[in-house]
Amino acid sequence: MVRDVIIRLFAGRGSAWRGAAVAGVVFMTSSALRAQPGGAQLPPEQLKEAEALVEEAQTKIGPWENQVPIIEDATDNIFRQQGWNSPEDQWARQVMREVSSIPPWKAAERQDVFMNAMQARWNLSHDQRNQLNGALQRETMMLTFKHFKDVMPVAMDALRTRANGQPFTPEQVQQWSTKLRPMIDDGMQTVQRVTQQLERTMTEEQRKLLQADLAAFTKRHTDMQKLVQKWQSGQWQPTDWGLQNDPVHAPVMQQYAQRDAERNALVERAQANRPPIDDARFASDESEWDKYVKAFCRKYECDERQITQAEAILKKAKSEAINYRNGRRGDIEKAERLVASAAAGSAMRKDAQAEMDRLLQPINQTFERMKASLDGLLTTQQRNQFGAPVAQTSPR
Repeated sequence: MVRDVIIRLFAGRGSAWRGAAVAGVVFMTSSALRAQPGGAQLPPEQLKEAEALVEEAQTKIGPWENQVPIIEDATDNIFRQQGWNSPEDQWARQVMREVSSIPPWKAAERQDVFMNAMQARWNLSHDQRNQLNGALQRETMMLTFKHFKDVMPVAMDALRTRANGQPFTPEQVQQWSTKLRPMIDDGMQTVQRVTQQLERTMTEEQRKLLQADLAAFTKRHTDMQKLVQKWQSGQWQPTDWGLQNDPVHAPVMQQYAQRDAERNALVERAQANRPPIDDARFASDESEWDKYVKAFCRKYECDERQITQAEAILKKAKSEAINYRNGRRGDIEKAERLVASAAAGSAMRKDAQAEMDRLLQPINQTFERMKASLDGLLTTQQRNQFGAPVAQTSPR
């Protein structure tokens, strides 16, 4: 089983133990029980229980060829979700397909397929291939001795869960990722040691090929480390392992879909219930502009940098509006008195209102310039998520 981990690491599967999370764990566990090293023996009672569980699971889950589509679909989903689409990523994915098509209990055949892929990819000579194969054998044994007792309980728990037709839970994955994190880190170091030894025998052209694949592998490993950290905090969902199409996890995926739908509905209702911030009453009354800017920042969930910039824009606009109002205060107050005293609907009222609008138009224009400056602070994501701001406010 640990040899299979090494192959998966080399081929590019960032989380070495994720393969054990699907039905293939049945056969990987079975192989490990038959070939565990002498220094890593399970207690007799646990070994007997494990062997019985493997036999039961093999009956319940079915033959390997039935599990391959599940594993391949999950892995394809992960590569797509993580954006692993470079030529080096796609080569690694193809190697994984070729290896996964062979049952894990046929370890020698898997090893041959893997070695053939490495030899063809890096133009390895016969001696280089033998060196790589020997290094993998030694590193596999070392990793097995060191981590077998940690790996087996996790594998058995995953196997038992799958055999019973139950979905994995965030709590389980949290425990597994915590226990197996040391092996994942050691697996990365194993890859580095083996490739460093191999590099010493390579030509410049071979090294370029190897380094390109290692760079892509390192990125995948780094991406998976971030996910493992999330899982260790209990934040796991089936899509993290590409299991959104897995029948066993279908009920869980329905729950996630319902939860997301309810959350989106709440957000939509909250946005619909927000009072419009493009109210005409703001346009010519600079004392209300603070409320407008606060509502704007709240609606678009502005960050601290945007809020600071918005406050500076507000300060400048208010200063300009106040200076204008102070300069025309007498005319504005006279127009306000005429509007208030004239009879509703009368010609005098209409003329007074027209004069008021003319006097306040510069303040209205200042407000529109302030709005345009605020709009310029928004990111494309904010516009797409919350809608583009209204371009212009009609004067009152």
